[in-house]
Amino acid sequence: MPDPKLAEHLRRYPLFAKLPDAELLQLAERTRIRSFKRGEMLFRKDDPGTHLYLVLAGAVKIALPSEFGQEALVAIMRGGDFFGELALFDGSPRSASATALEDTRAALLAREDFLSYLETHPASVRVVLDVLAKTIRRLSDRVEDLIFLDVPSRVAKYLLDLAQQDGGAKLELTLTQDELAAFIGASRVSVNRVLGDLERREIIEIRRRHIVVKDPAKLAKEIRP
Repeated sequence: MPDPKLAEHLRRYPLFAKLPDAELLQLAERTRIRSFKRGEMLFRKDDPGTHLYLVLAGAVKIALPSEFGQEALVAIMRGGDFFGELALFDGSPRSASATALEDTRAALLAREDFLSYLETHPASVRVVLDVLAKTIRRLSDRVEDLIFLDVPSRVAKYLLDLAQQDGGAKLELTLTQDELAAFIGASRVSVNRVLGDLERREIIEIRRRHIVVKDPAKLAKEIRP
């Protein structure tokens, strides 16, 4: 039996927002719910692309691992985000790894069901293209930041970007210093130095696995092109 609560949850995603109730229930019936513990891998780079992932609760990091055990953080997905669609289109292996940053629940939609849904609902293709376009723009901005901004500016900019993704209300970010360093392309030592300075000036507060932005206005002034 389809789960009405899951169906209503799926409606919160722009991808499914305009579906009639009957179709939404059918989609929910084909969707599988999985829970992941903090640190658990959802999939690894080069794994087969078999499902679309929709984050119901928690947070997932998308990262590019290196052969030396390091990683480049690409994005953090939170409730309301979906990911993993790229490999579903061309049947290629996963281009990145996905790991739960905290205890996470996700809805999984199989590749065949996802592609069939897009074929019968062309308007949803525009939503997927919009997400892909935003991903490309985000990566382009990352390259620009790496070229033109110093490490303190990159730290400040990324923390502000994360806070804005939470609507500006939730400023407590689930992020370790290692993950922050991986995202902005800097060493952990240099990032620690910047974070320590920001904390001393009471712009942020560092907690275990959390960074709290206390003064967004002052943090914005730390970005110096």
